[in-house]
Amino acid sequence: MVFRVIEGGVAKNASQPAAITARDVSLEAERRLKAVGYHQYRARELCTGEPVPRPLRYLQMQIAWISEALSGLDPIPEDYTDDKYWPTPE
Repeated sequence: MVFRVIEGGVAKNASQPAAITARDVSLEAERRLKAVGYHQYRARELCTGEPVPRPLRYLQMQIAWISEALSGLDPIPEDYTDDKYWPTPE
């Protein structure tokens, strides 16, 4: 019995990491906003008129700006999820 290695798309692409896209950065930004509960406050604002707390609104603006800035880089850094790029809630 002779075994033969079957070459396919997975074996050839395994050595090359997938390119990071602007969508990946956008998903990271959304993950961070969800983690601080921004969307809950935003929904409350739309329903009741009570505004999102200023620190959260400011954090959302910072995250949106960073997301745009990182998405515009060519290439996007592989460590784009690192906290050094993103603001932290105070």
